[in-house]
Amino acid sequence: MKNKKLAVVASGWHFPIAFFEQIAAQKIPKGWEVDMFIIAHRDPAHAAEQKKDELKALGYDRRSLYDRLLYRKVATVAEIEALGWHYQLEPNTIGDWGNTNQWLEKHDYKQYDKFLITHDDNFILIDKMFMDILPQEDWLILTNSTGNAQRRLRQWLQLPKPFGVRGSFEFFTREMLEMIGGKFDLSRTTLTREGQTDTSGDFTELSDWNQNDKPLRDFIKNNNLLSKVKSLSSYYRMSIYCLEGERGFIHKTKASNTKEEEKGLDKVEEYYRIHS
Repeated sequence: MKNKKLAVVASGWHFPIAFFEQIAAQKIPKGWEVDMFIIAHRDPAHAAEQKKDELKALGYDRRSLYDRLLYRKVATVAEIEALGWHYQLEPNTIGDWGNTNQWLEKHDYKQYDKFLITHDDNFILIDKMFMDILPQEDWLILTNSTGNAQRRLRQWLQLPKPFGVRGSFEFFTREMLEMIGGKFDLSRTTLTREGQTDTSGDFTELSDWNQNDKPLRDFIKNNNLLSKVKSLSSYYRMSIYCLEGERGFIHKTKASNTKEEEKGLDKVEEYYRIHS
């Protein structure tokens, strides 16, 4: 019987070595194959130069300790490829699912059964993530987390609970990609950064890219697919599988989300204390 296949499609901007190692080290369930792709919007050398002062200034609080592990070094192209990743440098147009669309332009997604679409500044906590997740068949999209401050406020006001599909860390099925026409609708996003190889790190600098998810959200709502969108965690950015980076680092946080994230990290660390 033919094996099923997962494509890992990562957006390349920050290049912490541990992310690439953690994905490459994942145990693969029987009957599955995994191909790993990094769609870069700048050469890693630019990231190494930009981050050198930030990395030297990292503290020793618990979030910064994750960053110290994540950025043992900034990876080079050769180191990434040595781990089995396929490296693809593309124009720095739209991030997030823009990187994914650039992958879709050059690869036949129908060769794959599932996809992990992820940023490269995420910290993967366990090597059996694929073992746990790939056999699941009860979702079209599995996102890392749905929580954020707005979700808690809406819950308190007894408003409909929103769902979070942001392009930071999601599993998709081939069926879902087929439903949306084999590419992501990014028509509501206007910011492009072609030719730019650095960023200030300001939270508002890339805020236009937060429109990435609106067409997909509308598609899910209009086609009554919300029951097929599942989440690994109810806490923003933090699940037992993945701690999502914010602008490159686990320690970075928006004030409106910090309390929610800290609760999530508490839950994650409690889980591993119990299950270690």
